[in-house]
Amino acid sequence: MSRENVELFLRATELYTSGDVEGTLELVDPDVVWEPLRAAMQGAYHGHAGMRRFFADTAESFDSFRPEYAEVRDLGDGRVLALGRLHVRGKGSGIETDVPIAGIATFRDGRITRWKDHGDPQRALQAAGLEE
Repeated sequence: MSRENVELFLRATELYTSGDVEGTLELVDPDVVWEPLRAAMQGAYHGHAGMRRFFADTAESFDSFRPEYAEVRDLGDGRVLALGRLHVRGKGSGIETDVPIAGIATFRDGRITRWKDHGDPQRALQAAGLEE
């Protein structure tokens, strides 16, 4: 099951990046808790309705919002660690930047039940119980 979770995570990322909201939601549990880095200010997104709101909020703020993962690692306990960068271009301003993305996805029954972006690889590694 573990390699399957990595593949599901990569597939969900591919669907999301291509703009396929409904396809992404097929891989996300109806009771998902989605905590992007901005959740620290705006709060987490809950369920499919919350995910649709996340997609709408993202489209409203960014012309480009593209996660790129250099490493996706199975943690062996229904969780996947994903480390990389998020390339964004602000809507209106056109300003582009890359920010670290370092999150943990939790899976159950072949669907993502939680995503938590820690923003910093070291914090994500600590949350995963890994020392590096």
